[in-house]
Amino acid sequence: MKIETIEFGKNNLVKKIHYKRKIFIYKKYLNSKGNGINYSRYKSETSFINLLVSKKIKNLPLILATDPKNQENLFNYIKGKKINKITKKDIVQCINFIKKINSNISNKNFFYYKKATEACISINDHICTAKRRIFLLSKFSKDYGIYRKAKLFVKNELKNKLKIVKNNIFILFTTKQINKKLTPQELILSPSDFGFHNIIKKNKKLYFFDFEYAGMDDPVKLISDYICQPDYKLSKEQSNFFYRNILKIFNNKKEIDKRFKAVINIHRIKWCCVILSEILSTKYLKRRQLAESNINFNKCFYKAKNYYKEYLKEIV
Repeated sequence: MKIETIEFGKNNLVKKIHYKRKIFIYKKYLNSKGNGINYSRYKSETSFINLLVSKKIKNLPLILATDPKNQENLFNYIKGKKINKITKKDIVQCINFIKKINSNISNKNFFYYKKATEACISINDHICTAKRRIFLLSKFSKDYGIYRKAKLFVKNELKNKLKIVKNNIFILFTTKQINKKLTPQELILSPSDFGFHNIIKKNKKLYFFDFEYAGMDDPVKLISDYICQPDYKLSKEQSNFFYRNILKIFNNKKEIDKRFKAVINIHRIKWCCVILSEILSTKYLKRRQLAESNINFNKCFYKAKNYYKEYLKEIV
């Protein structure tokens, strides 16, 4: 038997196990308290995969063995590759996956108890996702070198931009509308953190993984994260294609469209914060002390700045 550690970081311990000419993936989950929210990665992923299996969805890793007490899962190994060049067919498969996992959820007999981690059940929740991250980053204790640059960037750029975007939202919606909760019928089953960073391709077929934040959520959050994800940037044409076609699978398209156009820049600010959290998150550094020397802080900082310049700088 051969065991390889393929991930050991802030979220999980993941190992590849070679046994009798077969390969398995072992995953040990770490409970998290992120952005003021307690959640179990193990429960989120396990319950969501079990639900998808019950819906006969097969293009995902299957749980072969599980240990709730120690929060461990053993998965089959999917021998695929990361996507280097995104095609229209890849985007269509993503849309079909979301359509399939949301089939029959309007059925009266359907029930799924869990909301996605940091679910956005109101417009105000979208605002709070960025607001909370900015607050946490601004409280980071180190104040020198690249850390100081990052903190000033959060204070002078992201915080001010959030204020502008928030004011624009209050022009489009009343306070009552901003605080109004979406009904269960307006929510969707979301993998959350949905994008090509959590997809591999095998024989032209996409396989989806990493459902640690999954649950019921606003479709606008899923759409925003897919379009805004900084590591697999979609072209403008690809973003428009995805947006036009994923809208077709939902009801209340007009309401979704109005919310999306109002909050898309909130999620771009959020993704700037996610990039910067590589530098500023105290918990991240504690859990990654052994690997800290491998983290390129300058690269993270300028990645966030370039993302900001591309999407947010011109907003007034």
